[in-house]
Amino acid sequence: MNWNDAEVLLSIKELQELLAWRGRDSRLVRAALAWSRWKKHVLNGLKFRLCRRGAPAEGEPLRILFWLPGGMGDAACAKRLVTAYRSFLPEAQFDVYAPLPGVAQMLFGAAPKVRVLERSNFSPLDYDLALQACMAVKFLHIHWDRFEKQAPVFMPVLERAEEAQKSLGDLLEDLFLTDGLLGRWLYARGGRRFDLLAYTGGVELPQRTQETLPASAEIVEKFGLGGVKYITFHDGTSLAQTVGRTRPTRAWPAVRWCEFFRLFKKEFPHIKLVQLGGKNSPVYEEADVCLVGKTSVMELPSLLTGAMAHIDTESGLVHVAQFLPVRSVVIFGPSSARFLGYAKNENLAGGSCGGCMWITPDWMMSCPLGRNPAPCTECVGAPEVLAALKRILPH
Repeated sequence: MNWNDAEVLLSIKELQELLAWRGRDSRLVRAALAWSRWKKHVLNGLKFRLCRRGAPAEGEPLRILFWLPGGMGDAACAKRLVTAYRSFLPEAQFDVYAPLPGVAQMLFGAAPKVRVLERSNFSPLDYDLALQACMAVKFLHIHWDRFEKQAPVFMPVLERAEEAQKSLGDLLEDLFLTDGLLGRWLYARGGRRFDLLAYTGGVELPQRTQETLPASAEIVEKFGLGGVKYITFHDGTSLAQTVGRTRPTRAWPAVRWCEFFRLFKKEFPHIKLVQLGGKNSPVYEEADVCLVGKTSVMELPSLLTGAMAHIDTESGLVHVAQFLPVRSVVIFGPSSARFLGYAKNENLAGGSCGGCMWITPDWMMSCPLGRNPAPCTECVGAPEVLAALKRILPH
């Protein structure tokens, strides 16, 4: 995207105006929004000061904090930004925090000079650079003098990123509240998942990554899959979602899964079906090996690496698999294959009704049109998934 194009700049301005529209005719609404922002600013400032342990001393290596507030997929996507910054700052100490247990350790734990934080009792003021990264990047603190002295090559990156973040203004005030708005805007403009992350981070991010996550044959052996031909599948639910009678809109209907299992077993009786998932995922009796709720996050890369292929909806596992040799069949519904798909995968779009991500606050759990199941994922047929799988299975 050309971020300096007049049409893009005008559309950003329009997006900024959206945040103020609800309060234009109400002083009470405007006051409430102002109070909410002021309270958050004051409380965060107080927390950061109370948690402060001390800024780096003169001569110490630079300290960088990556705060990744999203889910597994968001953290996996942010890994490219961490790698880009580390290439500029090879001597710096990087600290990474993600709220979901094990995610940061899986993605960053094996990297040199990277420390995974298990709790959020840190202060951005203790770092030379502290930032939040999800759909976009937001700087929380910068120690400019230290970068000028120790890493002048990184200064243009910081300057580009700060200018980009200033151009978005209040849209970065609270990433938790505005992340979906920014994502929807980027999707409507024809952008891709990494465009806004690269723009607000001040660096180019490749659409294809050469990074790999460590995998262990011992973990595959642990689950009795050593030397076994198998594919993995994931129902599309996660620990971050509360699953009751209503399935998440991104989840492929259970009846479609069962249709696929029958077709697959008839054509590939020698390949085992291994189901992955969190403890709240539904269990399918057709799975030859059910690992639902039985694996740690750290074990997932090894299990995916040992698989001949992976079948999933657009979930965190698919974004983790971008760093692994396995190829995936990905069923898209409310989320967009164009926006979120990886070139190495078979990306199956959910039809004309799909692509409604971020339209409503609960789009991942409820169809914006009130339909159940969501018609976008339901329209992808089992024969279509089997045909896509056959295209990526190793011969």
